[in-house]
Amino acid sequence: MVRKAPQPDLVDLHVHSSASDGLYSPHDVVRHAAEVGLAAISLTDHDTVAGVREAMAAGEAFGVEVIPGVEISAEFENGACHILGYYINVEDAALNEVLRDAREGRGVRNAKILKRLNDFGFDLSMDDVACRVAGGTLTRAHFAAVMVERGYVRTWDDAFEKYLGRGKVAFVPRRHVTPEGAIAAIRGAGGLAALAHPRQLNRGAAETDEWIERLAAAGLEAVETASPDHTPNFARRYRAAAGRLGLLEVGGSDWHGRDDAGIHLGLGRGTMLVHYRLVQKMKDRLAARGKA
Repeated sequence: MVRKAPQPDLVDLHVHSSASDGLYSPHDVVRHAAEVGLAAISLTDHDTVAGVREAMAAGEAFGVEVIPGVEISAEFENGACHILGYYINVEDAALNEVLRDAREGRGVRNAKILKRLNDFGFDLSMDDVACRVAGGTLTRAHFAAVMVERGYVRTWDDAFEKYLGRGKVAFVPRRHVTPEGAIAAIRGAGGLAALAHPRQLNRGAAETDEWIERLAAAGLEAVETASPDHTPNFARRYRAAAGRLGLLEVGGSDWHGRDDAGIHLGLGRGTMLVHYRLVQKMKDRLAARGKA
């Protein structure tokens, strides 16, 4: 059942398609956004812009504004974060080189993950997992999906909590793009860089603030404050950090289309309200940068 947006100006700035680890094609993601009643979305697939053109064409057909985006997986000393890029030029050579590096790192990592799962007794092949990827990026989520299908785990979350998450038996770190490198690539492609779901930094309050300051100094221009991953207290903390540093506040559901996740496109867990005025603020920030 489609959960309809309660207001006509709502947007979702963090959405995934089958070009990476979402269930629906870019076209169908936009169609679903139209059915929900969203004014705009940003397609932010992991380490790829392969679905952006299809999504933007669907946006024209369905009357949904589609912001070209990406979510770059970045790693730093003893941790990781994701950097969202908005209004990027998907043809930019330097950005696409960074994305290729990130995907190639995933390829090496995926082979090691498969070996660890096999060593742990799971009868899986790379073909079993890769067949779920429609020309996009193969991620741990695809391993989780096939593990659920085979009955090795009950849910996608179980797969991560027991096997695939950081520190678990099948977790493998990968060759990485730094957060600063991701930000530079996004800005070089004409885009605006935002820190996705900062709670996933898995740092205390003071260290999280230090990281946001460090990234702002590197050119970060926004923080994802509205996210299903954030409790009200976390959201207030991130809004305060954004205010101190003059960063924009953005938000999105991190929607992948999975029914078992309890996440709804445009609404998160049902109460997320991100208004179109935030999109206008992003446009104004980029316009001011151009004039400068």
